[in-house]
Amino acid sequence: MRVPASSANLGPGFDAVGLALALYDDVVARIGDDGLVLDVAGEGADDVARDDSHLVVRAMQTVFEQFGGQPRGIELVCANRIPHGRGLGSSAAAIVAGVLIGARPGGGR
Repeated sequence: MRVPASSANLGPGFDAVGLALALYDDVVARIGDDGLVLDVAGEGADDVARDDSHLVVRAMQTVFEQFGGQPRGIELVCANRIPHGRGLGSSAAAIVAGVLIGARPGGGR
């Protein structure tokens, strides 16, 4: 799953006008045997959680609950290129990736 960076607060449009940028995070997920296996590389890799509190995982789990339950395990690889904490939508991109992966049949295999 490829998700773009974004910027809001564009001139007189404030938060109503946004812009997708040519800077992307890539997330690959599949159903695993048991538990969570999480590999993160790139922007913020040293600072993000590597457990169930990871934002992509939380978004996926929320969607799984809506569709009837959690898989046995999740294997997740994140290649982060969107800088964290700089107003480029890294959190929004993580949530969108998790929601889209979680909503796919098979959970993003």
